[in-house]
Parts: sequence; structure tokens; C-alpha cells
Amino acid sequence: MRLVASRTGWTPALILLCALVLPDVSAAAEFLPHRAVYTLSRGGARTSQAVSQITGTMSIELDESCEGWSLSQRIRMAVTDSMGSDVESDSRYASFETKDGTSLRFSASDWQDGNLVEETQGSAERPGPDKPGTATFVKPQKESYDIPGGALFPSAFNLELLKRSAAGEGYHTLTGFDGGNLEGAYTISVFIGKPRDSEVKLPAELAAESGELLAGPVRGVRVAYFPLSSQAPEPELEYEMELLPNGVSPQLRLDYQRYQVRAQLAEFKALARPRCAH
Repeated sequence: MRLVASRTGWTPALILLCALVLPDVSAAAEFLPHRAVYTLSRGGARTSQAVSQITGTMSIELDESCEGWSLSQRIRMAVTDSMGSDVESDSRYASFETKDGTSLRFSASDWQDGNLVEETQGSAERPGPDKPGTATFVKPQKESYDIPGGALFPSAFNLELLKRSAAGEGYHTLTGFDGGNLEGAYTISVFIGKPRDSEVKLPAELAAESGELLAGPVRGVRVAYFPLSSQAPEPELEYEMELLPNGVSPQLRLDYQRYQVRAQLAEFKALARPRCAH
């Protein structure tokens, strides 16, 4: 699973040392289209201005059609600081990309205390997944950006991550584009750890309903985003997650500048794969 980065935080969600090759059929077959809901809670504070409480939900849906992949993410969160002040945020992201990696449609919005903070909408086109292309925004204003060759669209990132995870632990550098903000494409550092047991115990009802789909070892995956347009040594955004071989994450930790948010799987539903003519 992948989260989509926005300038104000995490836009709803869940991005090569070599030229991109679109994931093969066997890799795509291992990925499980699904809908998941996570409960949010406070992780660790990063400054003296401690956060006393975090509540909310994160919902993610990754679905497959014969033509492509659709991704929908939403994070609704209330943050209470040590002085008792509350800030409520609502971030949304939706995209559709073709399986040949040539086309992406996207829309995103960030809300804070009921006020719209940032909004993007547009599309990206290119002659092939390894070729340069153009992203055209219609919101917040009409603007165009170049996309470097080999940049992964959101769902292609999920499939690429599973391929690399199945190959074993290690450090990877990838390039990605999602349209979640106006920063353009990202260089993305990914570290994949060794197989291990999950740190979380799923609710009994969820574990019983999901059966083997949520069972087995996970790999710890750490992801950091560096905008290509910036020379800053520190990543703009970071998160880490537990990743099952089918692409489902039992747990995530989202790193903000002042605090960390823990997201634990609370609801899960596997989605049917399409029956496509070959």
C-alpha cells in the first residue's frame, strides 16, 4: 500500500535504480485489490510541543478493472495538543491509471477545520511508462509539468514495491508521480526489511473473517519522499508500514514534523478481480 504525499500532510491514501519496466502479470496477480479502514492514534512526539491525543480514521481502496487500477484514500484526523487545542483535518485523494502506464487521472484536496487548504486536479500522459511525459493541472490553476521517464504512478508503485519485497530486503531509490500536490515528481527512498511477525494483534472478528488473507509474516518498509524540485537534505514526508505479500498493511506509522500517527487495521474487505478477455 502506498500513501500519497501532499504539501500540507498526507493526502488520501498509500512510488528505480534502473529504467522502469511495468510489473509482469505474475506480480500483479499476487496483489489483492481491497478496501481497508484504519484507526488512528498518537505515536511519538517529536518536539517539546507535545500532542496529547490523536483520533480519526484512514480509509484506502485499491481496485482493479480490465483497463487499469483505481486508488481512493481518505484521512480524517483530530489532533489535540498539550494546551487542549484541537485541529481537525480531512484529506482526500483519488486516481485512475491505465495498466500500460501511459495515463493517470487524479484529484486531491486538503481541509482543515472545515476550510479548504489545498486542491489539485488533473491528468498525466506519456507514450510509455519509461518515457518522459506531461502532467496537466486544472486545479488550483492551469499548469503543466514535465514527468521524468520511469516515474511510477500510484498503483504501479504498489506493484513494484511487492516485486522488490518478494525479492528480499534492501534499499531502493525510485521515482514517482501522483499529482497530490504541485511539487511535481519525487525521488523516493525505500528500505525493505526482513520477514517478521506483525507487531499488531488484529481484532478477533477481523482475523476470523479474513482468514489467511491477513496471516503470515510481514516486512517492515520505510518510505521517504524527496521532491525533485528541492535540494533539501531532509525528506518532505516519511512513513513506515508492515507489508504482507498480497499488498495489505496491518499497521502504518505516519511521520509528521511534530508527531507520529499510528494507523492500525480495523476493517478489511477483499475486492473481486475482473474477468478480462485476453
